Amino acid sequence: MHRRKSATAAVQYGLARRMTPGMQGRLLRWLARWVARRTPLQRQSLARLLAPLAARLAAKRGRIARSNLALCFPELSAEAREALAHRALVTNLKGLLDACVAWYANDLRLADLYEIEGLEHLQRALAQGRGLILLGAHFHGSELHMRAIRELAGVPVRPIVRAFRDGGVDAEINARRRQHLGGVLARSDMHGFCAAVRRGDAVVYTPDVNVRVRNTFAPFFGVQASTLDSMPTLLRRAGGAIVPTWARPLPDGRYALRFEAPLPEFPGRDGVAAAERYNAWVEARVREAPEAYDWGVKRFKTRPPGEPDLYARGR
Repeated sequence: MHRRKSATAAVQYGLARRMTPGMQGRLLRWLARWVARRTPLQRQSLARLLAPLAARLAAKRGRIARSNLALCFPELSAEAREALAHRALVTNLKGLLDACVAWYANDLRLADLYEIEGLEHLQRALAQGRGLILLGAHFHGSELHMRAIRELAGVPVRPIVRAFRDGGVDAEINARRRQHLGGVLARSDMHGFCAAVRRGDAVVYTPDVNVRVRNTFAPFFGVQASTLDSMPTLLRRAGGAIVPTWARPLPDGRYALRFEAPLPEFPGRDGVAAAERYNAWVEARVREAPEAYDWGVKRFKTRPPGEPDLYARGR
């Protein structure tokens, strides 16, 4: 087993050395354009087909997902959680394939790919003449959802993104995002986030991540989750209208994209209360479509003092 893993790593390393950044970019574009010509149902079938291979290649993410599901859904049997983990993997892969569509398809009939709910909430926020904060969470398919918001609702949006490890891939994808969206913001650039909203831009804000500093602990599915405690300060500084936004997958491969009324008294001035309100909102949406959420990250990595590592082997 160890030798097989080492051999695989050697092959990957050898291929990477033989492919220039230009070759990698061309391969990415060719694959993505091929995927972009497939229908939603074909992409869904392809995701199911790729799931066994993805489960082997991303075994670590699979273990993290199963740990998260055991923490968040203790009432489910082991068999039910395993089935949910598989559905989440397929939904994740479908979201990755849909990202290819978002990046590389030029002529899209997005109206055929979405059911839009609560558009009046978005229109009401836009009528205020301020910048817009689309408050979301890490649901699969977000790249296509952002393009849908621009093309169906007429609102250019800017995501807050982390850099890809491969510089060539990062440059390629961000170029496509700038082409089809409203530009990008670095995850660490909170000054840029606030400045963009104050200029009147629409920015997607998804703070459901584990944080180690400036944090507070707020329940998420009954588990204390380390959450940013400065949301009130940050969002007041940005000053935009806040519209909770998320999407759930439909059985036919399309999505239902929902805009919701602003959360009452959010963000307020209390960081703990804001974290609790936000986590409760995310949890309620995840319960509607648990397979659509990104379970493959260590949401509960940082623990309150004295608590053990929830992702340690053997737990």
